[in-house]
Amino acid sequence: MEFLSRHRIFASGDLDEGASFAGQVWERNRSVKTDKLRYGIRWNQQNLDNIGFSYIEHDCAVDLTAQGPLSDHFRIFINTSGAIDHRVDGREFQSHSGNTIAHSPGADLHLDIRPFKLLLLTVDGALINNAMRERFRKLPPYSNWLGVLHESPSLQTMRSMTTWLAQELDQPLSPIRTSGKPQLHAERLLMSLIVESIAASAPVEAERALAVSHAQVRRAAEWIDAHLAEAVGIEEVAAAVGIGVRSLQMSFKRIFGCSPSEYMMARRLDEAHQRLSNATHGSTVTSVATELGFFELGRFATRYRQRFAEPPSATLSKYRGEKS
Repeated sequence: MEFLSRHRIFASGDLDEGASFAGQVWERNRSVKTDKLRYGIRWNQQNLDNIGFSYIEHDCAVDLTAQGPLSDHFRIFINTSGAIDHRVDGREFQSHSGNTIAHSPGADLHLDIRPFKLLLLTVDGALINNAMRERFRKLPPYSNWLGVLHESPSLQTMRSMTTWLAQELDQPLSPIRTSGKPQLHAERLLMSLIVESIAASAPVEAERALAVSHAQVRRAAEWIDAHLAEAVGIEEVAAAVGIGVRSLQMSFKRIFGCSPSEYMMARRLDEAHQRLSNATHGSTVTSVATELGFFELGRFATRYRQRFAEPPSATLSKYRGEKS
């Protein structure tokens, strides 16, 4: 399956042209073809405010050496087929369809590329760095440990959402395609999942933040309840009550038995139930869901049913029937 087909920015069967285009991604690079297959590369790309989506198809084997990306960005490799061998600052690992790779800014790297198809996320480095500082008091240099991201629920959800968003960005009528509240919600959620996936891979010697008081966590919960319909992430919640993100996560787990993100999800589902129960004639399940930041309607319906033992459409129909 090809992603972002409406957003092709480069296609070539010439190695020199491909190497020149790669110079827009990495400051200095040298590419050498290493098999007899015809060279071919296709690159589709669409950028949101802080995350760039690229879908790349590469048809032959190439040995690529690069030195430092041009900008302060992290890059997340999600292969849909094929494989790439990475050597980053002397550390070696492979990206394939069964794992996810992250590169930090400024790394010298060598890529042994075979035919592949992949989704590449380019993420604003300042946002990642700020988020990591909120979670850890001391973190070793990324070049010492960042590579294959550890499997976690956040990583699985991040991969799934990346695939979904890449599909939505190709749909002319999708609310995600244009700037506005739906796109902001979606990008904020994906950004949070990327940060949590990277944080989950941090080495054991990283110094995590300390727990905070019960009253501070309660204030955070109240702030979440007051901003359910807004595109906010855990960073905004922590800043609003003046504590660190990692401290907030640890203390939410201790007091509520769930993460702040899980708490926010549950409260948004409760709010959706409330709005569907008091819906006006023109309200629909889609309008209520998207107002609260739920854009994958199938996933919303599944979560709603798990929480309320009925689909959202049943809630809407039931309470409309009682009012008529």
